[in-house]
Amino acid sequence: MSYVVGIDAGGSRTRALAVDREGRSLRTHDTAGANLLASADALAHLREAIGAVTNANAPEAVALCAAGTEDEPTRARVVGFLAQLLPGVRVVVAHDAVAALYAATPGGIGVVLISGTGAIAYGRDAAGREARASGWGHLIGDEGSATWLGLEALRAAARGADGRGEATLLRDAIPAELRVSGLRAALPQLYGVPHPAPAVLAAFRALGAVLDRDEVARRLVAAGAEELARAARVVAERLALDDIFLSGGAFEALPRLEQDTRARLAAVMPGARVARSTSEPVRGAARIAALAAWGATG
Repeated sequence: MSYVVGIDAGGSRTRALAVDREGRSLRTHDTAGANLLASADALAHLREAIGAVTNANAPEAVALCAAGTEDEPTRARVVGFLAQLLPGVRVVVAHDAVAALYAATPGGIGVVLISGTGAIAYGRDAAGREARASGWGHLIGDEGSATWLGLEALRAAARGADGRGEATLLRDAIPAELRVSGLRAALPQLYGVPHPAPAVLAAFRALGAVLDRDEVARRLVAAGAEELARAARVVAERLALDDIFLSGGAFEALPRLEQDTRARLAAVMPGARVARSTSEPVRGAARIAALAAWGATG
């Protein structure tokens, strides 16, 4: 049976999907994150994912969508890796935001606003022009993502603990999520560990846990929503697009973030059509592979 493979390699999870010409799912597999810039085991995780969804008959095409593919040396290394693993197979390598856009809309036209482990706004118009904003990684950007919100929550908790900032329930909620005695006891799970650090993700969960009772937490989420809406607006205006698709696990885990982001988008882009993407990014990666193989999105 003729089939293609799409792979969505995110910071926290890698998912592979094999589909046939009609777009029917044949096999799927999840493994650890394979961010090409942040994961030391990215290629091993990709090998595992591809091996789990391929069979004796090689796929017609494989599309790998992952953060870090804009870096040319990294891109070349991954293309070579895939060519060696799947000789003769058509290979497409793109940013993970491209997969999210094709998952949201089969034609791949519009703006996708992602808040997951990282954050990015990415758009593509009918002429194939592209634009993006944010997506700089957790050290210098990704505002509004789970990682950014977790780090901001940790900073607010530390300032509150010192007396340099407002008192906040986050000071106790974060250690409770990590099951440690206090905020300083969380430091080993923050420093010297792979990205995303357990303490950062715990802080993001703690943010949701205290949101209804803590003004500091509410302001942090509102600030994240403001940053996300600003990124989407920049991309939409650059490409003259009105369709905004929300995607990513942070929106799912923290409904208030989606609510605040929609409110900010309505304020700064009153003519925009905002919708929640109902398909996972791996489906978009499979559509990209189908286009490469058959000229159809599947």
